[in-house]
Amino acid sequence: MCTVEVLHKLLEDCELYETLSLLCLPELLRITEQPANTTKANNLKVPIGQYLHLSCRAIGLPPPKYAWYCNNIELEDSTSSDLMHLINKISNAGEYKCKVYQNDSDGNVIASRFSSSVFVQIASTPVKILEQPLPYAEVEEGGILVLKCKAQSYTQLQYQWFKDNTKLQGAISNELRINKFNLKNEGKYYCYVTNDVSEIYTEKSHVVMLLQRQKAVAKIALIIANADYENHECLMTSRNDAAKIGNLLKEIGFEVICLMNVTHVQMKNAMKIFCQALSEGMYGLFYFAGHGFKMQENYMLAIDAPKHYLRKDAICESELLAMILDSDPTLLVVILDMCQTVPPKEFNPDIHQEIPIVNEYKSKKNLRNLIQAYSTSSHRPSYERTNHKYGLYVTHLSKYISKDIPVAKVFEEVGRSVDVSLKGTERNQIPMYASTITKPFRLTDAIYNRTPPGGIRKLHKLTEFPVANFNLFFKQAGVQSKVTILPFMEPYINWIKIKLTELENVDISFYNSIHVKRNNLYQNPEKYECSVLNPQTSQGPLVVSISKNGSFIGATLLDIKPYMPSLLEKLEI
Repeated sequence: MCTVEVLHKLLEDCELYETLSLLCLPELLRITEQPANTTKANNLKVPIGQYLHLSCRAIGLPPPKYAWYCNNIELEDSTSSDLMHLINKISNAGEYKCKVYQNDSDGNVIASRFSSSVFVQIASTPVKILEQPLPYAEVEEGGILVLKCKAQSYTQLQYQWFKDNTKLQGAISNELRINKFNLKNEGKYYCYVTNDVSEIYTEKSHVVMLLQRQKAVAKIALIIANADYENHECLMTSRNDAAKIGNLLKEIGFEVICLMNVTHVQMKNAMKIFCQALSEGMYGLFYFAGHGFKMQENYMLAIDAPKHYLRKDAICESELLAMILDSDPTLLVVILDMCQTVPPKEFNPDIHQEIPIVNEYKSKKNLRNLIQAYSTSSHRPSYERTNHKYGLYVTHLSKYISKDIPVAKVFEEVGRSVDVSLKGTERNQIPMYASTITKPFRLTDAIYNRTPPGGIRKLHKLTEFPVANFNLFFKQAGVQSKVTILPFMEPYINWIKIKLTELENVDISFYNSIHVKRNNLYQNPEKYECSVLNPQTSQGPLVVSISKNGSFIGATLLDIKPYMPSLLEKLEI
């Protein structure tokens, strides 16, 4: 019930041209869209690794078929009007065209023609470094140094190795090999890689001779974080920064004295205790995070520094060195994570008229093996980062301070890491360090397996902070609770946590029994606990009060002094 005319129309609308060709006379083959129309050019440059996309359209009956050619060679599986061909080798360059043809019902070719040609050139791609040389290498004297770099480019690569910015003759492969290594071969190596359109330098590899490892009698660190200033802007990351460094140093064998929010007097006393524990053969490390300034020398500010401070209200770096170097440690590292800006005259004019105290420092032997590291350079700020747990400097210092590399290399890598992270932005914070190191000291060096010196044994007793458990009685209420006293946050020894357990259906509050100048009591009633920051031996016991349904039912005194590290008492002297 369908005419041929209607059937013709239906087959045409459904694009069933093979079937339609059985009803109609052949129609002349005609190309309606040339490949060059899609690309809008007869010549193309295509990078290796990308697809070449060409189109060709034709009409006629029987319906046209397609076959694509590259340099007159038919491409396999390319029988569509659209060509998607991956350019993955140099031989893919050349002439591309499409053959359009018609077959009769027996499969014989009855008509064919070629499209116009598109000529493809391979576009050179930039060099990409896939594998960098080792960032640090130690080679035995007389041994073999081998450094490699792996680069990617679909065009020919050229290599040239450099040592300390000097071209190495004949070093023109991706592998550098030096036989019979000696002291003259120590240095920084890198490779310059080029192709016909781009160039790139690998990262530098610091190569040194493998020397006998050093050993320390003991390793001690004094870590101070000042954050909650009374007269200056409070700092957000100092607490976490100092804790991070302290815990990393503990992992590599350091005895750590870590203090939070200390006054000018407490800072000086802590430094004296630190120096008394040091002696010849030991490694000493001092880290300070807080406010500071620069006026010829570097000055650290305690939390009680007045608003319009003078140099005498701060602790000078040379004053610290004078104290420490008198103990003659084998290695001393001083790290100041603070600003080095000059106090503005309009804010603090008196400090510019002040005559500074000169602190001479000298070692009993010499001033060798001293490293002074700074989170920023002279007259520049040191930044915290909004919504970050750690400051900028410690974010990068923590990557290297516990690595088994020479100590000078630690600070070199920190500076490089900060610079890389700030690439493309203004570098207001530029870490720096000064070194008089003469031996391959490492912070990871082992400790002599012998009885610790007297200064270390004494320090152990001063910093000992075991967890304490005992019972607390509320006589008025007839209630007993178990008390646990422990460190609030590792590795701080002047921040303690007090936790009460075995209490039910009561509310609890903690108070200082004697007025203290600075609030140091922070409580969490919901967890029946509080923390005391920098507890003072003169503040007396805490008052622990309990109530039920809003009504007071009892209170008692809790003397925390017997459970605090004895070092805290010495800080108040």
